[in-house]
Amino acid sequence: MLKAVLMATLLATGTPVSAAEPEVTTLIFVNAAEMESSPSADPGLSATGLEQATQLASSLEGTEISAIYTTYLNRAVQTVTPLSKAHQQQLDYFRLNGDPEQTTATLKDMIKKNKGKTIVICSVPENITAMLQHAGVKGKIMKTLYDKGSGQVLVVKHSGNNTAVAQKLNMNIQKKV
Repeated sequence: MLKAVLMATLLATGTPVSAAEPEVTTLIFVNAAEMESSPSADPGLSATGLEQATQLASSLEGTEISAIYTTYLNRAVQTVTPLSKAHQQQLDYFRLNGDPEQTTATLKDMIKKNKGKTIVICSVPENITAMLQHAGVKGKIMKTLYDKGSGQVLVVKHSGNNTAVAQKLNMNIQKKV
């Protein structure tokens, strides 16, 4: 009875009654593009990888991106460099060491700084899989992203209550005929 009276009073005064919808942050996880065959410990991108990086930038043209995060690996940096140039944004670097607590803290910090916005996170499959797990994405989607190799993109809609909805995309180049 008290609840009904309170609701009626709030409605009569024009006070919103419904709980606010949680802000949704869009996380675009990018598996670093194809690397070159090189004896280097930190190889750059192959010709196909460079095409994938260019395709990523053109695929996200018109998308408002508030931050672009990347690890320090050459192939990850080179994957998002065309995107950062196209959006005239600097790259924000992060490092993960396999510690689950650090992974969670890094991801939470990225989301907190960009709440309700869209961010791009580029790394190697191992780091992305760990971050996806902490974002609340289910195992099957993570496995398909990991198994497909380079040039994969996963868009995750993350709400404040740690709910995540994921959609897998592919940035592989479509051959022109």
